Amino acid sequence: MYKLIQIFKQYKYKLSIIYMLMFFSELIIIVQPYMLGKSIDALILSNYGWVSLLGVTYILTSLFTYKQMILDTKVYTGIYNDMVFKFIKNTSIDTSVKLARTDMAKDVVNVLEGYVHYYIATIVTIIGSITFIYKSNFNVGLIVTFGCIFIAGSVMVYYKKIKQVIAVMNNHYETKVDSFYKHDTDIWSFFIRKRKLDIINSNLQGKSWLLVRLIKHCFLIASLLLLINTTDNLTTGSIITVYMYLNTFLESLMSIPVSVEMYSRLTDILRRLD
Repeated sequence: MYKLIQIFKQYKYKLSIIYMLMFFSELIIIVQPYMLGKSIDALILSNYGWVSLLGVTYILTSLFTYKQMILDTKVYTGIYNDMVFKFIKNTSIDTSVKLARTDMAKDVVNVLEGYVHYYIATIVTIIGSITFIYKSNFNVGLIVTFGCIFIAGSVMVYYKKIKQVIAVMNNHYETKVDSFYKHDTDIWSFFIRKRKLDIINSNLQGKSWLLVRLIKHCFLIASLLLLINTTDNLTTGSIITVYMYLNTFLESLMSIPVSVEMYSRLTDILRRLD
């Protein structure tokens, strides 16, 4: 992980601008369910004030996203090229391993471009949505908070196996170029084994996601039943708002299995690039 920290330090100013644009965009997005609920209740009374403000938030998020996308391509392609140019100068590694690890370096950049963006959005969403949920109904907030514990526990059931499969897949990938310089049977064997490893990894990921989503939906239904039966003076808009925050919060907990897979993949790649 030290290498990733060094990349952050080297490009901290450019990355900070990108992350701040996304952060402000996510702050606006997190209040939109609240504004939507207010808009629905207001429109029933022929009041268009809230829906006008909601429209403004959509415009602002679109502008922030547009600016972020422009900067993304410039910054991340530069980071990737810098990493590759440094790595290919290493003469102590054979061509097959070098080419494989050059491709793997793209995964490191994907962490900065994809996963960091994803976690900024997730953190803002989790904090913002759970705040609105507790404000609406404290007991419902407790229910979905317990959901975090159950989802995290279910992910750890498959963590070690997923980590092992990722390491084996990367080991196998490093033999790709060498297999092309050998007999045809070596090439066939490479792709046959690669397919088997992909299937094993997919099965493990699928089982993990199935378990997590079953838990998520159970907590969503339980929270809705508790909300309806314990909250006074519910309006159409408020029900929609709380449902959206409940679903958003529980959906954000899907970041837990994503984190496990990302961490396993990243630590194995960084170990190879050092």
